[in-house]
Amino acid sequence: MSDSPNMTPPPVSPPAYTPPMPPTAPPSMGGRPGPVNDTSKLLAALGYPIWIVALIAILIDPYKDEKFVKFHGYQALALGIAGWVVIIVVGFIPVVGWIADLFLPLALLVYQIFLAVKAYNGTYFEVPGVFGFIKSYIGE
Repeated sequence: MSDSPNMTPPPVSPPAYTPPMPPTAPPSMGGRPGPVNDTSKLLAALGYPIWIVALIAILIDPYKDEKFVKFHGYQALALGIAGWVVIIVVGFIPVVGWIADLFLPLALLVYQIFLAVKAYNGTYFEVPGVFGFIKSYIGE
C-alpha cells in the first residue's frame, strides 16, 4: 500500500469504564490519611487530655488499624505519661520543685487541650521529644 493523503486513521475506542473508588480518608499532611469520620477525630482529640481514651483508641478493633487514630493515640499516651513523670520528678526538688508542681499540671492540661483542638481539626503534628520515641510504634 502506498501512503495517500485520503487515508483516515483507525477509530479510537473510548476508555473502559472504571467504577468510582470507595470513600477513603483524605490526605491530611505529607500523604498521611486524615480521619475517616467524626468518631476518629473525637477519639484522637479526647486522647490528649484523657489518657484512658487514648489507650482505648489504640486497642479497640475498628480504630486500632486507622492511621490517624493510632498516630494521635500513641502520641497522646506518651505525652501524658512523660508529662506526669516530669511533674513527679520535679516534685522531689525542695521548694522550687514544690512551687513548680503547682503550675506544671495546669500547663500540661492547657497544652493537651491545645493539641486536642488541633487533632479534632484533622491535622497531624509531631510533639517535640515524644514523636521521636513513638515513631517506631506507629510505623513512621
